[in-house]
Amino acid sequence: MQATLPTQFSPYSAEVPLHRRLRLIGSLVIASVATACSSTLVDEPTLMTPPVPERTIVPGAQPLVINEVMADPTTVTDANGEWFEVYNTTASAINIQGYRVASNNDAGFTIGSSVVVPAGGYVVLAAVASSATNGGVTVAYAYGTAITLANTSDWIALRNAANSTVDSVSWTSTTAGKSWSLKNWAVAHQTITAGSVWQLATSTYGLGDYGTPGKVNDGASGGGGGGGGSVAELVVRVLDVGQGDANYISNGTSNVIIDGGPSATRMGVLLDSLGLNGKTINAVILTHQHADHLAGLQELFRTSRNITISYFFENKDVYTSSGLATLRDSINARVARGQLIYRDTDDPCANGATICNLTLNGGAVLHIMKPKPSDTNPNNRSVPVKLVGPDSASFTMWMAGDAEQQEIDYFLNTAGYATNPGMHVKVLKADHHGSCNGVTNAYLNALTPQYVTASVASSNSYHHMHTQAKAMYSAHGDPWYRTDGNGTIVFRTPGTPGGGYTVTVPKGTTNMSGASDAASTATECNPIP
Repeated sequence: MQATLPTQFSPYSAEVPLHRRLRLIGSLVIASVATACSSTLVDEPTLMTPPVPERTIVPGAQPLVINEVMADPTTVTDANGEWFEVYNTTASAINIQGYRVASNNDAGFTIGSSVVVPAGGYVVLAAVASSATNGGVTVAYAYGTAITLANTSDWIALRNAANSTVDSVSWTSTTAGKSWSLKNWAVAHQTITAGSVWQLATSTYGLGDYGTPGKVNDGASGGGGGGGGSVAELVVRVLDVGQGDANYISNGTSNVIIDGGPSATRMGVLLDSLGLNGKTINAVILTHQHADHLAGLQELFRTSRNITISYFFENKDVYTSSGLATLRDSINARVARGQLIYRDTDDPCANGATICNLTLNGGAVLHIMKPKPSDTNPNNRSVPVKLVGPDSASFTMWMAGDAEQQEIDYFLNTAGYATNPGMHVKVLKADHHGSCNGVTNAYLNALTPQYVTASVASSNSYHHMHTQAKAMYSAHGDPWYRTDGNGTIVFRTPGTPGGGYTVTVPKGTTNMSGASDAASTATECNPIP
């Protein structure tokens, strides 16, 4: 079955009576003139040119769909809180820079900067970029007043650089404080009405309006789940790489690696065993520049492995290290060939926002947060990452590299991450390999983990895990697993509501000690604040 766009989308269509075409064209001209006289916008819109005849949209064959619309927020004004979401139905990232967005009687706008919609993921375009002003939404692109989403009859259309319509939706009503959420993109969905294809959101976000920006839509079923990929099992592996950090996340068809450990040889063995050769790693995150986190990542760029990397995140600080220089050369070579997007974690979404949300194909979400700025200690420039499972009540995890107490204080206070995106989690990857300078009472009170993991070698000169850190975890009732005693630690959650999670290890038990464990004499550990 094929569906065509409503005729009001194209006043130039021959199917529209002449008198109505003239009236609609006149409206566009008036709207364009009014816009030309207005103040400068976040992204200056260009005046609309006569559109080409709309193409027929074949449901289920669209690479991009408009899958959620918030036209009538209540916790903030419409001018501040309107937004819509675009979903990528394909297995490859799509950059929508140069695409146009049109709306009824509005000037519309051209997306003027790089906005990449991840494979099986989505981005939010909104009137206002700041989550503190827009009701709590993380935004990939802000369009200012270029369009307004009416509370009664209205439409929006996404058009590619050739001015062909990629997707469009129209509605005749809204409900205050609730977004319209697409349930199944693979069927005809151009007309928004409550039923089997669209529904009003039932989950809250931000300040309390209803919607799912950055998450799988409420009621999603079939055809990719209406904007987050079909819900799939999430697997997190805290890899046994010795005295270093490496973590592998898989969800649906999405793969993420956070740090690569101290050895390219060891990482190569793991890549082989995990079957990642010839595959796509959707995001690689280097938390900071120390060799025990970065050395293994070089193996991802070995030509013979044929591994595609979509995004690489790191803080890009100046740092003297031959290993880091080689890694950055490999990254920049792929950037030059248009094969990789390289992001600075000080601006993780390249839009000025402090938090960037990456949605995985199976419905999990990664919140990548800006690290503590301008610290001379590389550990305190570690990027924090929060992983939220497809069912957020079942599984969440916090990973912050080698962050020490100074950066922990930044997370809790200056950055406000305890509020947004929230720090309460099921699992904590211990900061700094279980060092006593990577934990505080306030940190554990905010995180309240059910388990802690520590990536550590059985024999290390740092005496990790420190006696004081283990005592603090015990005092808070937080059992730990450690890679030296337990091997690779694996967490699994099915992604279904109430599915919970499991943890498995190939050997050992919880709360093990290692041969090198000892108390630290550092001031910040005696006592730990």
